[in-house]
Amino acid sequence: MRQTWSQHWGEQGFETGWRQALHDGVVAGTATPPLRPPQAVPVLPAAPPTAPLTLLLRPDPASWDGRFANNPWLQECPKPLTRQVWGNAALISPTTAALLGLAEDDGLLLSAGERQAEAPVLPLPGMADGVVLLSLGFGRRRAGAIGDGIGTDAYPLRDSAEPWQRPLAGARRSGNRHAVLRLGAEPPLEGAARDLFPELRPGDPPLPAAAAPPSLYPPPPPDPEVPAWAMVIDTALCIGCNACVVACQAENNIPVVGPEEVARGRDMHWLRIDTHNTGSSEAPRLGFQPVPCMQCEAAPCEPVCPVAASVHDREGLNVQVYNRCMGTRFCQANCPYKVRRFNFRGYAEGREFANRGAPVVAVQHNPEVTLRSRGVMEKCTYCTQRISAARRDAEKSGLPPSETQVVTACQSACPAAAISFGKLHAERSHVP
Repeated sequence: MRQTWSQHWGEQGFETGWRQALHDGVVAGTATPPLRPPQAVPVLPAAPPTAPLTLLLRPDPASWDGRFANNPWLQECPKPLTRQVWGNAALISPTTAALLGLAEDDGLLLSAGERQAEAPVLPLPGMADGVVLLSLGFGRRRAGAIGDGIGTDAYPLRDSAEPWQRPLAGARRSGNRHAVLRLGAEPPLEGAARDLFPELRPGDPPLPAAAAPPSLYPPPPPDPEVPAWAMVIDTALCIGCNACVVACQAENNIPVVGPEEVARGRDMHWLRIDTHNTGSSEAPRLGFQPVPCMQCEAAPCEPVCPVAASVHDREGLNVQVYNRCMGTRFCQANCPYKVRRFNFRGYAEGREFANRGAPVVAVQHNPEVTLRSRGVMEKCTYCTQRISAARRDAEKSGLPPSETQVVTACQSACPAAAISFGKLHAERSHVP
């Protein structure tokens, strides 16, 4: 090492520079020069219908380059911003769609060189004008029973010289229609749920303190020995990646229902991520809000259940008793957040997707969580099986369960640490 650095400093000043570098821990003047980014980001002008469009090819958020195309959890995981499942679409700006005379679900025939591909159109606010974005990883022919034939294969449009961006030789309406499956057809939020995503800017007055909601039940006495579990989600940190959705699905044996059932609005995810646009279609300001069961203190779902399958326990949880539920769906109709899911079919037993050719049976089930049958309502439980495990461990030690002992599945998977879970009335609680 001394011989190498003697060539850098020279024989005269070697010893001085060597001792100084050992003292400082760095060699002065060897840092990589900083890169200066461009002063302005170029914006593509609005393209007239006759102008060539630019094709952007990107890995899919779920199936990546196609290696995960046969994973049904990822096929049914909503994509950020679009909430599309079971396929891909040609994303274009609303302005470009209007110039080309295209609407959602219209087939768009893309030509690059001598190759063509057809994909459904999905106008997306925030997309640059004159650009068509198509994700890779779909349209596979030998992926397996789940991934075969799902979506549009974008690889024929790819070129080794321009693998990520290339001009299109043509883009025109094909005349066909392809349904874009999106998990967003929920009824509008009602009542207090409309204030689910408040936006505060610097200088805005703080939100007023919420009054205690009316309840049909007497308030539970504060008992320090009984934990009141609660969750707080920081919407300023949420990046809308849907990792919590897949983690919840894996932890709680939530079934995959397939594209045919999704088209009927029968998805089963206990947790969804709403995308709120507080700007305009030309300049969107997007925010993300994970919406699990809110475990309401005065839960509207509880008094309407004729068999008391939806009840409140002494730890603050809105409990769903599966073997008591008779499937009236009154609780689902009364939920202002629309986060309850009904088993229209025996998804847990495994059923054959239409035109998929093989039954979809869960490879692995969590043995700590009950498998729900047809005709049963289900929802987020705050991972009550993990709370129960912490309670059993605490009973062995003779101490109450600690906050750090219970980490929900969504909380453990969140890369932005936007989800906090703990005891509501505990001293120095994580959820004040």
